[in-house]
Amino acid sequence: MSPPSYGERGYVRAAAGCRGLGLLWLLLTLSGCEALGYYTQAASGHLELMRARQSTAVLLGDPATPEPLRVRLEVVEDILAFAEAELGLPAQGQYRHYVTLDRDAVVYNVMAAPRHDFTPLHWCFPIAGCVAYRGYFQRSRAQAKAAQLAADGFDVHVGGAAAYSTLGWFADPLLSSFLWWEEADLAELLFHELAHVRVYLPGDTAFNESYATFVGREGTRRWLADRDMEEHRRRWQARTQVREAFVDFVLRWREEMAGRYLELRQAGAEVAALDAARDALWSRMREAWLEQRSTAAASYDRFFLAEPSNARLNTVADYHGQLPAFAALFAAVGEDFGTFHAEVAALAQWAAEDRMARLASLEAGVDDAGSGLDQDSSR
Repeated sequence: MSPPSYGERGYVRAAAGCRGLGLLWLLLTLSGCEALGYYTQAASGHLELMRARQSTAVLLGDPATPEPLRVRLEVVEDILAFAEAELGLPAQGQYRHYVTLDRDAVVYNVMAAPRHDFTPLHWCFPIAGCVAYRGYFQRSRAQAKAAQLAADGFDVHVGGAAAYSTLGWFADPLLSSFLWWEEADLAELLFHELAHVRVYLPGDTAFNESYATFVGREGTRRWLADRDMEEHRRRWQARTQVREAFVDFVLRWREEMAGRYLELRQAGAEVAALDAARDALWSRMREAWLEQRSTAAASYDRFFLAEPSNARLNTVADYHGQLPAFAALFAAVGEDFGTFHAEVAALAQWAAEDRMARLASLEAGVDDAGSGLDQDSSR
């Protein structure tokens, strides 16, 4: 499975992370029953995982540990060692415990957007900043929130996530929801999550996810090559190519839809006309997908056949919309991960407008903004 899979498995950052009494302080200073209820479920869900975790060192040293689990934990140790030594990622202390879940997803993310616009609804949290999703440890809570937003007129999407990150505030555990993925997909997920520990910009979901997606993909390519895992590389590359074709298709149609909605709104179109355009655009997109997609891409059909949702299209843009810009930046620094992470961290200090302008110039191949390391972070 390659991240994210848009409706089956994916990623989410933790809505908030605190240590010790800081968590209690946070809960006591929140106002409103809904806010208190949300943070209570987030805290209790995470603490439940912490109570259920088992040390991987103990499991590896225990003769009673099943051999398949032992082998997989050894693979994880190799992935983490590579992340630290070759990719400049902070793997120390991370993924040193294992939790067996009773479900395929650890959290369920609620995303929302207007019916005739792609500006996502944001929720703001301590540490993580304002993000375009709201995570719940129970599917029923996520579905209840989505139903509330739908009743308010929003497009909604609920997606299960196999992993989440506390951004380094806690030692994140391995979870059964992803541990048994193919080795390449497992590596990609771990590299992705560790990238968020290395660099995270509160309030910019697309920046964070596109950066981590690039690190996960490039890191996996290097790990497979270094370990001479040719058959794994071949299968992973085939899945990656199918995913890229899907992403390119969705991003093109999302751009076309956004342009059409803008034209209609500027012309003063009424809601009925906007709804008609929405139905027509989704029908055309579905037909185009089914007509041109390869047999290998049939697994993505459900993404298009489900009820129309701008929020669902946004999930693709968040993880991949700025990917070409980060690829260009990586090439510009000579494909050196240490320099790349430093450039990304520096770029995260720029004012949002300047940061977006440089990312756009990088993607266009006409970057003349200079190195992020040379910029004044007060811009």
